[in-house]
Amino acid sequence: MIVRGFVGSLLMLVGGLAYARVPRPSWVTALGPLMAVRRAPWALGTGLAIAFVGLALLTWAWWELRSLVVGDPLGVGRVRLAAGAWSLPLLVAPPLFSGDGWSYVATGYLGGHGLSPYVWTPSVLPAALRSGVNAHWLHTPTPYGPLPIAWGGAVSQLTADPWLLLVAYRVLALVGLGLVAWAAPRIARRCGLDPGAASWGAIASPFVIAHGVGGLHNDLLMAGLMLAALAVTHQDRWLLGAVLAGAAAAVKIPGGLIAVGVVLLSLAAGASLVQRLRRTAAVGAVSAATLVGLGWVSGLGIGWVHALWVPLDERTRLSVVQLSGELVRRVLTDVVPAGPTLHGLVHPVRFAAELGALTVAVLAGWLLLRKRTGNEPRVLLGAAGLMFAATLLSPVAHYWYALWCLPLLACVKLSRAQTAAMVAALTILGLTAMADPSLHVTWLSTATAVALLLVPISTWIVVSVRQGSPQREMTDLQA
Repeated sequence: MIVRGFVGSLLMLVGGLAYARVPRPSWVTALGPLMAVRRAPWALGTGLAIAFVGLALLTWAWWELRSLVVGDPLGVGRVRLAAGAWSLPLLVAPPLFSGDGWSYVATGYLGGHGLSPYVWTPSVLPAALRSGVNAHWLHTPTPYGPLPIAWGGAVSQLTADPWLLLVAYRVLALVGLGLVAWAAPRIARRCGLDPGAASWGAIASPFVIAHGVGGLHNDLLMAGLMLAALAVTHQDRWLLGAVLAGAAAAVKIPGGLIAVGVVLLSLAAGASLVQRLRRTAAVGAVSAATLVGLGWVSGLGIGWVHALWVPLDERTRLSVVQLSGELVRRVLTDVVPAGPTLHGLVHPVRFAAELGALTVAVLAGWLLLRKRTGNEPRVLLGAAGLMFAATLLSPVAHYWYALWCLPLLACVKLSRAQTAAMVAALTILGLTAMADPSLHVTWLSTATAVALLLVPISTWIVVSVRQGSPQREMTDLQA
């Protein structure tokens, strides 16, 4: 089973070498036979096919792993061994299923050489460092926090080789995976769940391996810091949790929302409004100080504030908020007589993004002020629900954004139908990982978006109907 998953990851590496973006010049471009394959008209299709076979093998191995770890006292160790073995071949792979890794390399190099990546763009770098960057990000400041940029900047003092810098960022992704692996069983035990089953969903799924490690997205590090923040927080012990929440925000700002969970976990049962407000202010101050302090220590400051709106220029198929705003815009433009005037006043897409952000903020405020404290399983479920809402209502959404919530959802107490929907989402997100929009395979991106909408929802409905009334089940869950 571990060997099957290892072979699957190895095939993902081979497929990626056939079609993924690479810098020029690099060791890949220096290998004549490999370049002949990459120049062939069938390279993209063949590479994607090989990668899909690898994903299928990895998914098969992941499903088989579950039966070996659930209820087994050694289950957590087995899951960690499998996740480590399956990640190993990807350590030297180009960025898989997205080219964002080369953007990380470029922005880290900028930050390490005195050029703020919140002002300067990869276009000013030498060819070897900028040629792998997607054209969309070549002239764009980075929207990421100072923590991953400082890491890349520190490594760039040792080497200017883009592949070595890429490996350094993949090591950072493995740090995130390690944090999730450490925190997941601890959170699961506090929720009364089997730690092996929770670890199985949190760290070993084809989704986490493909996007978190293969794609080396910063979101996996953010997820690790968020889960660690919850794992170290106990009643009246919140300082380290607040620091880790600030560090998560220093990767991507949404990570700071986990501070809500830190506040609630640290309060005693029946906490008064004054106690809630005091603890919220204390945790918020420490988290904000951590975020700002990391920017100050790294020399990057708070330039990320000005770059937060950079991703809003993207058009993504998975953003419910963006699609809703786009639908309203089309209705106003094509159907309503006074629509063009209203469109100029309202700006539906931007308004939808602002409404989504407001909804998440209101939910966070409600949890802080009204969520019952002293019950760890329900508090952790509330924190997971908040991160799910932040993922769902993000104005821009990519496949790997589900790392914000799915590893945490795997560790909290869900209904059977909700668990089935979560596992379905992990499976589909893994099997459809190669639907990279930058490859311009439109039908694949569309089919993936539809599958991600329909499969988890259909799974939830089917399991709910077999169990009984989904309304009653949700009422029981919220009681």
